[in-house]
Amino acid sequence: MKILQLNFNHCEAAHDLLMQTVRELKVDLAIILEPHKHIDTQPWEMDSSGKAVIWSCGKLPFQKVIKNTKTGFATAKMENVYFYSCYASPSLSFEEFVDFLDRLAQDANQYSSVAIAGDFNAWAVDWGSKETIARGNALLEAMATLDVVLLNNGDKPTFIRGERNSVVDLTFVSSCLVKGNYS
Repeated sequence: MKILQLNFNHCEAAHDLLMQTVRELKVDLAIILEPHKHIDTQPWEMDSSGKAVIWSCGKLPFQKVIKNTKTGFATAKMENVYFYSCYASPSLSFEEFVDFLDRLAQDANQYSSVAIAGDFNAWAVDWGSKETIARGNALLEAMATLDVVLLNNGDKPTFIRGERNSVVDLTFVSSCLVKGNYS
């Protein structure tokens, strides 16, 4: 299964390039954050804010879609893995961020195989940031309650705007998926 994770930051050009990239790379599932617009022709699931999206863009159908009435994440099952597309706005208070993480961890704890990807707007040296802030610590603590491994490595920025860059788009997967022995 081919999976693509992108943060559009509401950019129309990025959306147009997605369509071409999906066709060329034969992507099955796209995790999209802050999309420019929604696609109506194929399965497209999103959180209540419309900023966290899971798109079944290939031939593999969703086995199950988990309807979530809260903002922050969308969930769908494909090939026996529960995929989460997450968006934590930088404008969330720390308490709101922790609430989002609690809901996410509680939901993901129900399943043995998960992939959690998103823009968490959290900084920690564990994934290449220059420093660890409170949101980074909270995210580390939430992910520690799950049997997940961080796939990001090194300090390659996932967000670049002018001279500013950071590593805020992260991907965590169940350890069984890393080992390749999931069912």
